[in-house]
Amino acid sequence: MFRLRLYLCLLSLVSQLMLTGCGGGSDGGNSKNPGTGGGNGGTPPSNNARFEFTCDLGGIDATLVMNVEAVSDSGVVFGAGPNPEISGVVSTGSVTYYTSGTVTSPAAAYIFTGENNFADFTDLSNSSRFRVQWMADGENLIMLVNPFGPGPSNHNCTLDSAGYV
Repeated sequence: MFRLRLYLCLLSLVSQLMLTGCGGGSDGGNSKNPGTGGGNGGTPPSNNARFEFTCDLGGIDATLVMNVEAVSDSGVVFGAGPNPEISGVVSTGSVTYYTSGTVTSPAAAYIFTGENNFADFTDLSNSSRFRVQWMADGENLIMLVNPFGPGPSNHNCTLDSAGYV
C-alpha cells in the first residue's frame, strides 16, 4: 500500500497534485516510524521521495533513479497601517516539484535536474544536453526525449521501488 501511495504521488508530478497529500499510514497515526504517521502519534511524511525505475532505451535496460521534492508556494499577509509588518504566511495551494537523478545503462550514463514534468539531462560521456518531458501512462512513466524536437522519442519506464527520504 505504501508503494502504491508513493507511485500515485509520482503520477501527481504530471497532474500537479500535492505530493504531501500522499502520506499517512494505515495504522491510524499510532506508529513512531518515520513516514508512516499522519495522526497524532506518527511522524508526518517527508516532502522528499525517491523512485527507481527500469527503462527501455531502445532495447537496452537502464536504471532511472529520481529524487522528487515538493515545495508549496506561499503568499505573505501584511498587517494594516502605513508601515505594515508581515502578519502571516498562507499557502497558495500551488506546488512545485523539483527533480534530480541519474539514468545509467551499460552503454551510457546521464544526470538530470528539473522542475515539474520537465528535466534537463546531461550525457556524462560527452556533456551533450537535452530536455525530457515526464508523462504518466497507467503503471508506467514515459520519458519523452526532446519533446520540442528534433525527433522526439519515447522511452517506457516501469516502477521498481519508491520511498520517502
